[in-house]
Amino acid sequence: MNTVMKQLQGKVVTVRGPVEPSVLGQVMMHDHLHVDFYDWEKQQLITEEKPCSAERRRYLLDDAVPLLKECCNYGMGAFVDPTFPPTRAWPDVYREVSERSGVHIILCTGLYREIESGTYFVKTPNNAVWPYVRKATVEELAEMCVREITKGIHDTDIHAGAIKLGSSAPQMTELEIKSFQAGARAQKATGVHITTHCTKIGSETSQLKLLDQEGVDLRRVVIGHTAGHLMNAECRKACLDWMKRGANFLPTNMGIGKDGGTGWQSLVDAIHAVFDAGQGDKLCLGLDSGYCSESCPFTRVKFLPEPPFLHMFTHTLPAFRKMGLTPNEEDMIMRQNPQRIIPVQ
Repeated sequence: MNTVMKQLQGKVVTVRGPVEPSVLGQVMMHDHLHVDFYDWEKQQLITEEKPCSAERRRYLLDDAVPLLKECCNYGMGAFVDPTFPPTRAWPDVYREVSERSGVHIILCTGLYREIESGTYFVKTPNNAVWPYVRKATVEELAEMCVREITKGIHDTDIHAGAIKLGSSAPQMTELEIKSFQAGARAQKATGVHITTHCTKIGSETSQLKLLDQEGVDLRRVVIGHTAGHLMNAECRKACLDWMKRGANFLPTNMGIGKDGGTGWQSLVDAIHAVFDAGQGDKLCLGLDSGYCSESCPFTRVKFLPEPPFLHMFTHTLPAFRKMGLTPNEEDMIMRQNPQRIIPVQ
């Protein structure tokens, strides 16, 4: 770990500066304020982060800030924003939203997955991944991540406090391997945690094997989008084996609708099973909601029930409690585990 980060050990790097983990309260571990992949008007991939327009800034301040303020009433004090360059907002937007809402934001640096051709906006292979990932070396990608954590994003004094990486299929592409290697090196240099995009069963193993081979302490890794992994009895066994080695798992995308979420009973049962196995300290929760341009012009996420952020407290957690989630399980998942994972270590 470099000298700058050694001085921050035990602290959480937020967009408003370092804070003690105890001030975070409950933490949503995977939600997005701003993911802008594609300019639908110009029909082109966004490849460079630029200062936000007045219209975009006002939209986020008017729409997201009230929701985040209301989340505070439920005890939430922070969320991890696992958005990656070049899809993030300009850094000062995160600080202003954080200051106005009172919610701490842990912003990510990092590198995304190679999106499958024919999905979302990806009409050609060239749109599948940020072009910089193709041309940069592992060392250059790692240096970018370290710079955004230690020196600030775009020459500002706003720092990333976590690293986002992603893959979907059980077998990573060459570009995803490159990205994970770079992210692993940045993690070891800075001590922040890694959070991943991991949607298909089997990808959790390829991600963790590579990070382990690169020398990353698996206690500093959160494997994301793993509700389906834990609900699958066979895959849950593999996940528990990785938990015993330190890895953390993060179910997301809990779309609790008007039916009260009865289809999610198997996830609550899986959570009980993880706690019964003595690994309840390896679980977190997030919605993967927020604002994006993945499948349409920039707006609230459309693949989950609205409103962003607040839905966790008005629908998801109440439904889980009715299905048997205990106060101890909820407190560990929403408060204790994030406050242990997020600080620089």
